[in-house]
Amino acid sequence: MRKLKRKRKQDVEKEEMTSNWNWGSGSLKRMEGIHPILIEFANRVLSNSKFDLTIPYLGGKRTAEQQAEIYSRGASTLDGVTKKSRHQRGLAVDVVVSGKTIDAMYDVEKLEYVNEVAKQVWAEMVDEDLHLFGDTKYKMVFGGDWVSFKDLPHYQLNKIG
Repeated sequence: MRKLKRKRKQDVEKEEMTSNWNWGSGSLKRMEGIHPILIEFANRVLSNSKFDLTIPYLGGKRTAEQQAEIYSRGASTLDGVTKKSRHQRGLAVDVVVSGKTIDAMYDVEKLEYVNEVAKQVWAEMVDEDLHLFGDTKYKMVFGGDWVSFKDLPHYQLNKIG
């Protein structure tokens, strides 16, 4: 096992794999319309993860109707019309562990690991100036860092300045 470039609180380790993970066709479809920086980010997280990952249903770009569906279930405070989600603009993506059950896909310990990998990946992308898109500079917001509602699978781009 080799360590990624930057050390975190709990040195996240990457297992050497004989083959790389690849996004499934469903995940690729759900990433259509996502900002190119987020696609690069998600690809790097996948290639650095010891777990196979997927983009869940409604985890990519969403329509107003899809966001309203999530809102109506009480799973979001954003209704998709008066309050829009970053997902609606292609500025957010949810990444979960591949699994056959919801419990497996949203395993907190595994998602915390993926979040640490994601933070390291983002730091590397910033070092490589890959957080820039034209004249726009972005920062990554990690849903797992939110205090009021931890959303471990959620990653979103916010413009800086």
